[in-house]
Amino acid sequence: MEHSATSPQPSTEDTSHIQIEADLLKAAQNGDLDAFDDLQRRLEPMIKRFVRRLTGATNIEDDIVQDVFMSLYMNMSKIDPPEKLRPYVYRMARNRCYDEFRRWERRQELSLDDEPTQMWVSFNQQSERPDELTHWLLLLMEVQDAMQELPENQREALILFSEEQLSYAEIADVTNTSLGTVKSRIYHAKQNLRRIVHPDTLKAIESEW
Repeated sequence: MEHSATSPQPSTEDTSHIQIEADLLKAAQNGDLDAFDDLQRRLEPMIKRFVRRLTGATNIEDDIVQDVFMSLYMNMSKIDPPEKLRPYVYRMARNRCYDEFRRWERRQELSLDDEPTQMWVSFNQQSERPDELTHWLLLLMEVQDAMQELPENQREALILFSEEQLSYAEIADVTNTSLGTVKSRIYHAKQNLRRIVHPDTLKAIESEW
């Protein structure tokens, strides 16, 4: 059963970064190497963060990210329209992570559903009070622990939505699923977190957001 949800409308800032990255990609496709370097500098931090959160590992993230951008360079002519760049790059990163999962599974008989993870909530607020910062870090640690108990596909969808700020349509593109499946996974991920996270933590997060 699919659950109805309204995908957030892109903000002016979101539209701006999409256009900037699309323009850089077009220039790179026409042979401008400086444009590709600029594009990589813009995308690399978020792709590295996504890889780290999806795999829960730091010792392989640089190799995965390097592979992703090497593949992007070799295949950038295939991205059409250029506005589809972000889903394309996230999909490459995701696929590369799953290559690692399969390698780990062969070596350690590791289940994908038990893979560790990192953040769920995006804490964008800045606080000058150390006690407030400590408070939110403790809440974040609890949410991180709770995220480890989610099914892998729900966790992945929630990371892309809440942390990477991708739209439902972009997540569907990245994960090669339908829009309805993405909405359902995010809905169930949130419902499951409500059951896992301590009620006091949930109340604190909801009161703030």
